Amino acid sequence: CLMRALVMAAGLGTRLRPLTDSLPKPLVPVLGRPMVEYVLENLAQHGISEALLNIHYLPEKLRGFVASWNALGKLPALFIQDESAEILGSGGAVAKGAAWLFERGETALVCNSDVLARFEISALTEEHLRLAAEKGVECTLAVMKHADAGTKYTGLVLRDSLVASFERSKEEKAEFWHFPGIYIVSKSVSERLPSPETAFSILDELWRPLALEGKLGAWRYQGPYHDLGTVADIQRAEAEISRGSAS
Repeated sequence: CLMRALVMAAGLGTRLRPLTDSLPKPLVPVLGRPMVEYVLENLAQHGISEALLNIHYLPEKLRGFVASWNALGKLPALFIQDESAEILGSGGAVAKGAAWLFERGETALVCNSDVLARFEISALTEEHLRLAAEKGVECTLAVMKHADAGTKYTGLVLRDSLVASFERSKEEKAEFWHFPGIYIVSKSVSERLPSPETAFSILDELWRPLALEGKLGAWRYQGPYHDLGTVADIQRAEAEISRGSAS
């Protein structure tokens, strides 16, 4: 697989304190293993052989992890995007990494490091390529049903195979979908993004404009999912993994 991936690993992990007082969030253990390892293994299972990690908080610890991972010859081979001076946000990180991400291919994968799931990346890729050919889609988000879509999380409104808008509501609305933290972008988005050295939101600068143009795709995911944002979230995930119902 020529497609490269960006793993978002720069967050401060404030909701995971005190675990993140001494560890960057991606290295917080889930059943004794850094949470990011589960994400990287999912990438490797789908043939992604190179991934970029953006780092900001406690960067030397993530540098050490990357060095150890690469020394063992594990896949994907890891590269570092240094944001230790300034965190660039969900969009700025993609803009900064774009030259590397699209160096060998027309598409790139972006995923969060704090999500436990079994994403079928090959199926996501196929859907993105289909939508790109048929509808001019330039980015395809994974979407799923979630009880907190639209309240705790921004709700996505779908129109067939496209994301039409992003909404928030104090009321539970069945039509809202949730973004579980993985998406594919085409090389063409590079021309849409602000300067690579500025911090910005991918939602505001790319996803909302694409949705208005009918160029933001949706791929429905139905597998296991855990957002590892809090200590309680990690405990729930560990319990389910131990029972064999999620990994």
